[in-house]
Amino acid sequence: MDGILLVDGYNVINNWPELSELKEQDLSHARDQLAADLSEFQALCGIQVIVVYDAHYVQGGVEHHENNQGVQVIYTKEGETADNWIERYAVQHRLASKDEKRMPLFVTTYDWMEQRIISAQGAFRVTPQELRQDMQKIKNIEKRRLCGKYDRILLDQHLSESTKKILEGWRRRKFSDF
Repeated sequence: MDGILLVDGYNVINNWPELSELKEQDLSHARDQLAADLSEFQALCGIQVIVVYDAHYVQGGVEHHENNQGVQVIYTKEGETADNWIERYAVQHRLASKDEKRMPLFVTTYDWMEQRIISAQGAFRVTPQELRQDMQKIKNIEKRRLCGKYDRILLDQHLSESTKKILEGWRRRKFSDF
């Protein structure tokens, strides 16, 4: 899957129970765990992931970019929310790719107003719960692939007993003719 996934980091942390609980003990650890989960998702899906965190209350804060486990992480500048940053990115993405085939843009947020704004820019909304479910599905598929646990479905499992008897009769007659 090609595309770009923008994630409102604190929105996801506050909405995923395991991360919300972790946040109460250590916010930095919750951010690292989200980056680890998204890094795995990025590797399995082939989608570029960008996580945006609000830093708008940080006095004198400037926009800061870093790489955490292969995921691009952005902390907004003072006075700018993650929603503002994501909206600006969605507009730039739409304008920059008008003449060329653009990669789809997905935005993960529960914020209803934000969903409406990014949809108007041609982005697809994904709730934190939907992202969590997609990540779990992909992990399960990958686990089965690595463990070789795909159930083999043989042709005769789809045939009725009477059809199996007819085919077996044909097989025996054919081989007995040699």
